[in-house]
Amino acid sequence: MGVSERKKREFAQRETDILNCAIELFRTKHPSLVKMDDIAKHLEIGRGTIYLHFKSKDDLMARIQYEDYVRLRERLEKAFEEKTAIDMSRRAIRAYIDHCLGDKHMYLVAKQCGVNLNIDNVSEDMRKMLTDERSNRLSLLEKIYKQAKNENLINSRGTYPNVAVAWGMIRGAVEVILDGHFQNEIKSEKAYLETIEHVLFFGLFSGGNKGET
Repeated sequence: MGVSERKKREFAQRETDILNCAIELFRTKHPSLVKMDDIAKHLEIGRGTIYLHFKSKDDLMARIQYEDYVRLRERLEKAFEEKTAIDMSRRAIRAYIDHCLGDKHMYLVAKQCGVNLNIDNVSEDMRKMLTDERSNRLSLLEKIYKQAKNENLINSRGTYPNVAVAWGMIRGAVEVILDGHFQNEIKSEKAYLETIEHVLFFGLFSGGNKGET
């Protein structure tokens, strides 16, 4: 291995170490309370070394959020192994819930990073990566929606109103678990997940207004 190649690998490894260290610190302390000096101290490197990799702490937090979004998209993509819109939707719902609850701490760290970062302090390249990744996720949801529409399963309210409401319902149901609401009342996670699917697909009330489109 040449010197140039070795330096590139060392640089990439150090960047990974910085990200992993930041995530571990954010697991125990709110991101707003962690300074770049804290990360540098834990890694026994100079603070200036961190800035060779990340423009600012906001840039670092944006990268953590971005990589979490990539992991989510990769899970969602597996929904397209299914043949029908209903099965795709079920697979996507489970993928999202597994992503959030499979590693609750990582999900909360990424969420806190997104909420607390100042986008103006994020590099242009990182902002573009976040924007592109959001478009990629929306594209996946659009494909499931269009499949459902082709199967005559969707109302006429439009793509994004339907997608936004469905996403909001699922995310809210996940937050209920993460925030500890109804922790004494919800005895079975499996039954809870089935209820999420039922309410999403068939509504809260039995019967409902079947004449609505």
